[in-house]
Amino acid sequence: MSQAIEKLKEIGAQKIHETTHISKLYIQGMLHETLDDMNRIQFFGFISILEREYHIDLAHLREKGNKYFNEISHIEDSKNKIFAAPKKKTNYSLFYITIAVLIFIAVTAFTITNFSSAQTDKKVEVLDNSNIDSATQNMTLIVDKLNATTIEDENLSVMEEEIEPEAVLPPKSLKIIPNIKVWVGYIDLQTYKKYQKIVSDELVLDPEKNWILVCGHGDLNIEANSEIHEFKDKNNLKFSYIDGVLKKITYNEFKNLNRGNKW
Repeated sequence: MSQAIEKLKEIGAQKIHETTHISKLYIQGMLHETLDDMNRIQFFGFISILEREYHIDLAHLREKGNKYFNEISHIEDSKNKIFAAPKKKTNYSLFYITIAVLIFIAVTAFTITNFSSAQTDKKVEVLDNSNIDSATQNMTLIVDKLNATTIEDENLSVMEEEIEPEAVLPPKSLKIIPNIKVWVGYIDLQTYKKYQKIVSDELVLDPEKNWILVCGHGDLNIEANSEIHEFKDKNNLKFSYIDGVLKKITYNEFKNLNRGNKW
C-alpha cells in the first residue's frame, strides 16, 4: 500500500469529505481500493481533487483504477457479444416432422393391409417388420437433416447480431455563450495559470483540459460536449470542467480546486 493512501487513512474519510465534498462512500472505496460503486469519470476526477488538495501522488491507485475499468469494459463487451439474442425465424421443423410421421403411418398401414389380405387359412402370422424399420430409418434421416438446417440458421443469426456499428461519441467542446456582456475568469487546473476576459459573443476553451470558471453573472449558456446548459441567475456562478464533465460548484469547492485560493 502506498504512503499516499496511508496519509489519507490517517486524515480519515469524514475529514476528507468535509474538505473536498467527495461522498464518504467513494472515499472509503478509494482508501480500500474497491471501485465497484463509481464509474471511470468519477474515479479519475476524485483522484485529481485528492492530489491537488493534499499534495500527494496517487499514481499507484490511478494505475490500478485504470486497469480495473479496462477489465470491466472488456467483460461488458464480451457479454454483449456472447448473449446476443438470435433473430426469431419461422421454424419449419415441426411441419416436416409431422409429414414424416404421416408417411411412417401410411407405410405401416399399407404393409399391414398387404399381409392381412394374404391370410387365406385365418391363421395368425408374424408381421414382417422390415418395411416398418426401413420407414423409421428414413424418417430419422429427415428429422436429423431438418435439425442441422435449423441450427445453421440460428448460428447465422447470432453472427449477424454480433456485427454492430460502433457508437459515435459527440465531439468535445467547451463554450461560454453569454446573453449579455459578462466577465469570465478561468484557471487551467494543470498549470494553475489564470485568465480573465470580458465576453459579449462567446468564449471557446480547450475541451481537452481541466478548468475551473467564475462568471460575473449567471445569465448565460454553456456548451459542453455538444450539450447546451442554460442558466438564468443574477449572481455570479462558478463551474468546474474536469475530465469532460461540466459541474456547477460552490465557493468552497472552487477554493479547494484552486489550492485554497479565492482566485
